[in-house]
Amino acid sequence: MARIKIDTNQNPQQFLATNQFYDPKVVGKFCEERDPHLAVIAYKRNPGTCDNELIECTNKNSLYRIQAQYLVQRMSPELWKRVLAPDN
Repeated sequence: MARIKIDTNQNPQQFLATNQFYDPKVVGKFCEERDPHLAVIAYKRNPGTCDNELIECTNKNSLYRIQAQYLVQRMSPELWKRVLAPDN
């Protein structure tokens, strides 16, 4: 259902933000190639479960402002360490 909403552009942002019955990792990966902003919405649905995927997506697509907002919302020192590591 999520793929249909995304491919047909039937208000995918609202669907991804409110629907609780999809796997954010699967749908987020599907969205990364089409629209990375939609992937971020999917990854943010359950904070903490898709942190790695969200960081990789935002790094790859230069969405640093969105990444910083997510980090501030999460308030996780471990996540900040990962993002601010010299190899990142």
